[in-house]
Amino acid sequence: MSPNAVIIALSILSAVLPSIILIWYFRRQDRFPEPFGIMMMTFILGVLSVIPVLAVAIPLANLGNSFPDLQNSAIGLAAFTAFMLAAIPEESFKYAVLTGYSARRTAFEEPMDGLVYGVCASLGFATLENILYVGFTGNINIAILRSVTAVPCHACLGAIMGYYVGMGKFADRASIASWRKKAWLIPVVLHGLYDFPLMWMANKYEDVEEESITGVDATFILACIGAVLVVLIVEFVLVVRLGKRLSAIQKEIVALEESDLVE
Repeated sequence: MSPNAVIIALSILSAVLPSIILIWYFRRQDRFPEPFGIMMMTFILGVLSVIPVLAVAIPLANLGNSFPDLQNSAIGLAAFTAFMLAAIPEESFKYAVLTGYSARRTAFEEPMDGLVYGVCASLGFATLENILYVGFTGNINIAILRSVTAVPCHACLGAIMGYYVGMGKFADRASIASWRKKAWLIPVVLHGLYDFPLMWMANKYEDVEEESITGVDATFILACIGAVLVVLIVEFVLVVRLGKRLSAIQKEIVALEESDLVE
């Protein structure tokens, strides 16, 4: 095998393997594991959601290009890119997969299922996104970096979305809308806050040569990276807390089933 082929293989593996590991991990947290077929279909639909995301994002990007003031503002362009081109369309179509397919399956029978399927849908999108990044850049370092940052971020966002969708599915009619609103809004906000510092940094230094550090503000760069890490930590802590709530609900289900057997 040629060196180039090895690099390509390693790049694709670094793009796919993290998603496999994360899906396995979240499925292990479920006392009542979901059917593999439905999980796989949710993952595939997550992959396919890249198509409508691009169909929405590309015209929006062209629209943004028609506003000179926006293009001349690094921070304004970063906010537009992070929220309008990434967070809103990506999370909206993941939400559509989760509510339009996964939540309608008979196997979706308790709130924890939402978390598992949310992770599958989100990582389906993240996997193809990572592969596309690798294909466009040919840089294995980017693939590895994204595998430990962007992919876990997508997994956390999917878990958070799935938690609220799952809770909403089994809530009383009066509160369903509130759960569904949180299922969409919270991931959108967190996603945008994650992307914003990265986009701001990229826009500010897009004309700086890779080999040159002239004009680069190290404090600004560190602040942006720190902001990204803070968002990742917030997402992780939130997922842990929500996961514990769902585990407690599952324990209650098990206790009720055991008491019914005794009776």
